[in-house]
Amino acid sequence: MTILKATCLLLLPSIAALCADQGSITGKILTAAGAGAAVPKAPVKAKNLGTQAVYTAVSAADGTYQIQGLAGGAYEISVEYPPFFLPFHQGGIPVADGKATKLNIHLDDLTLNTLGDGGVEFAQLLADKPAPSGPTPRTGDGKPDLTGVWRQALPAPGGDPPEPLPWAEAVAKQRNADFGKDAPMSHCLPMGIWMEGFFLEYRIIQTPDLVVIIDGNGDPARQIYLDGRGHLKGFNPSFMGHSVGHWEGDTLVVETVGFNDRGWVPALGAFPQTEQLRVIERFHRADLGHLEVELTFEDPGAFKKPFKMKRVNSLAPKDWEILEYVCAENNRDVPHLVGK
Repeated sequence: MTILKATCLLLLPSIAALCADQGSITGKILTAAGAGAAVPKAPVKAKNLGTQAVYTAVSAADGTYQIQGLAGGAYEISVEYPPFFLPFHQGGIPVADGKATKLNIHLDDLTLNTLGDGGVEFAQLLADKPAPSGPTPRTGDGKPDLTGVWRQALPAPGGDPPEPLPWAEAVAKQRNADFGKDAPMSHCLPMGIWMEGFFLEYRIIQTPDLVVIIDGNGDPARQIYLDGRGHLKGFNPSFMGHSVGHWEGDTLVVETVGFNDRGWVPALGAFPQTEQLRVIERFHRADLGHLEVELTFEDPGAFKKPFKMKRVNSLAPKDWEILEYVCAENNRDVPHLVGK
């Protein structure tokens, strides 16, 4: 199967004439919930049902997409955008030579808007965030200063996808069949360090010997020790684990162990974790306005090999604050949590 990102721009005249005879599919990708918010960065795939050729595009900031250079025929359009939206598939879309077929796509969010976090909020999460420009600030000892409030950002795979062991894959399959009703976040339990900077902003406070992370999700604050100590012996397994860090050049490397087996990792699926989980985070402030974070998950009890996730957080304005969030005070999810 040939994978193409179709375009007919800036071609030689003879090729441009050929492209003029080809069709296209255009439209907007919107949320099904609310008034229909634009969904940016959504991957769109068009498959010619006759030739099986596949063409791809990605939606723009305003949700628009355009797939060009299509031969006439019937196409299947699909959008798969986990973990936020349910898959969209529609077949039999006609494309005529030299004509543009318009198709607006409405995506249902993962929870069908039943738990209060609808597609509109997800669309806002996916949108690019403005950030100030300038050089990386540094502390008195010359280290990059990670201090600040960092805006939420969508994590992306950092390589090959997770490869769960058979038992872990079966657990994830059952959790998805039950619509994630037992997820920690649905019961006001901590969501874990992979959720930092994902749904809500988080604050970093940096000193020479200690980094503190206060998460807007309401998870317990993290303490990352930089004074050379090792991990506590006999540490009682917890949702957030025990973190120690050190500098490798301009990158802060943090190792966290001591997790319990009640968390779900990562955002790429409803996978379980074991007490063998070890997470390595690499924080790199590339400039004034951006913080790059790479997370490596190692859990031989649940996965065949380590896997990675990455995100880039934007610096929030100076007057932004992390407000108190107590999930249990307004938890309206529980009566709606039903499985099959």
